[in-house]
Amino acid sequence: MSARTLLSRALVVVFAGATLLAVLPGCKGKPKIYDAKVKLNRVAPIRFAVDGKPVDTDVEFDWFQCPGSQVEIIRGDANFAECMKKYKAGDEVAVKVDYHWDKAGHYDWDITEMGGCKRPPDDDDLSSFDTVQECEPIIVNGVNEGFKCNRIPNKDLLKKCPWFGRH
Repeated sequence: MSARTLLSRALVVVFAGATLLAVLPGCKGKPKIYDAKVKLNRVAPIRFAVDGKPVDTDVEFDWFQCPGSQVEIIRGDANFAECMKKYKAGDEVAVKVDYHWDKAGHYDWDITEMGGCKRPPDDDDLSSFDTVQECEPIIVNGVNEGFKCNRIPNKDLLKKCPWFGRH
């Protein structure tokens, strides 16, 4: 094979790779907003201003309408904290879920509103987290010996609660 042929093939490969890299970002789906309901487990102010008003608050909740065991904790700012004072553990509230492509290279979601309380997401928030898992008992000779959990959402969970999809 001549040097000219090798150079031509190399240029084609480089051009194809560059084209693919340029097109791939456009292949991501558009952000979506989902409406759902959650059950509050805990509403807890974390820090307080000198006047006693909460500066931020944590809310732990279950995605009770989704198959499996999905628990999430979010932290919100002072306005969110003030608004969430009206809720307590056990309350079921509506949430708005912003499902979007994340800078980490996968889909993610943010709760942008809970029970009518706006919650602007904070990119530097290290305190909010989620645990998405589907568990089933391990039965040996008719005796429950424990359980096993799958942390990769299956199609039943994604059908009911699509914002748990990461790809």
